[in-house]
Order: sequence, then structure tokens, then C-alpha cells
Amino acid sequence: MNQSLYLRLAVMFVRLDLKREENQWRKEHRRVRYLGQPLSDHLMRDIGFEKDGFSIGHTVAPQYKAQREVVRMRRRLRMNATT
Repeated sequence: MNQSLYLRLAVMFVRLDLKREENQWRKEHRRVRYLGQPLSDHLMRDIGFEKDGFSIGHTVAPQYKAQREVVRMRRRLRMNATT
């Protein structure tokens, strides 16, 4: 039995929306990189960067981790209903 055209369009739009949300989240939580003049390793660590220029530690703030998990749980619940 073939799926209706409207159902296919709805699934396509949901997938595009999920991809857009994921890309937006990645853009907001990308690691910061230091692109200034070359400094010693000790100075880089003092200002919060590794020797390769990327920031030290987690890139996602703790409050965003909880929000992101809620969004993922909602997404999983919504995806189960489409079968």
C-alpha cells in the first residue's frame, strides 16, 4: 500500500525541521578558537585555551544540557507516533 503524498510531504518537512534545529544548535555551541598572536603554552592555558587554540573544557553550558535532553526526548516521542 502506497503512502499518500501528504504523508510523504509531512515526513519530509519534519525531517527538514529536525535537521535545521540540529544545525542551529551546533552553530550556537561550537568551540571557540583563539586566532591572535602566538603565545606560549602557559599563557594560552591561563586565558583558557589549549595549545592548539581551542577553548578548554565543555562547550555546552550545564543548563543547556538539560534543555537539549528534553528536546531529544520530545523528538523521540513524536517520531514513534508516525508509524
